[in-house]
Amino acid sequence: MAPHPLSWIGQLALPRLTLLLNHIVSSEPVATAKLQAHTGRTIDIRWDSSFKPPLPAFLSGGQSGAWQPAPWRFVITPAGLFEAVESTSSAVQADTNVTPSGGLIITVRLADPLTMARQALRGERPEVNIEGDAALAEVASWMMKNLRWDVQDDIARWLGNTPAELLRAVGESIKQNLQRWRPQAGGRPGASR
Repeated sequence: MAPHPLSWIGQLALPRLTLLLNHIVSSEPVATAKLQAHTGRTIDIRWDSSFKPPLPAFLSGGQSGAWQPAPWRFVITPAGLFEAVESTSSAVQADTNVTPSGGLIITVRLADPLTMARQALRGERPEVNIEGDAALAEVASWMMKNLRWDVQDDIARWLGNTPAELLRAVGESIKQNLQRWRPQAGGRPGASR
């Protein structure tokens, strides 16, 4: 099967997402300690979606299936962080039912972009299925429930507390307005009856 024309986006984003993930994990010493016990194990992240965007044939790459990112593979380092490793996507996709030895497969169910945006605004996470080593699965589940990126704290380190609080307030206001805005049946957004 030919690669999707826009598949390069995931490969450009993966190193930056790995840095962000490691930043979040390293801010919580309990998380790094839990991961250090699983040094060398792999975590494969796969995507599942039934969403098919209405794209012209030249953008869809001739694929009639779901439009989703290629699988990602991380190795847990001795420091209790993650390292993105090159994985042949065809090998990872071909072994959909094979869990790596001592590792995990995390399958993230993606909805259509509008639904995912609504869920993100409400603080909801996408549906996730974890398969593999029970002890590592417990650590992954704990991390998904307990780790959050404290954006305001990071901004405060660079700009100070007052600008960080101002940006938080502006962001919260935008979020609240977006949550209130709902297209009505008549086609006019936000019109109340």
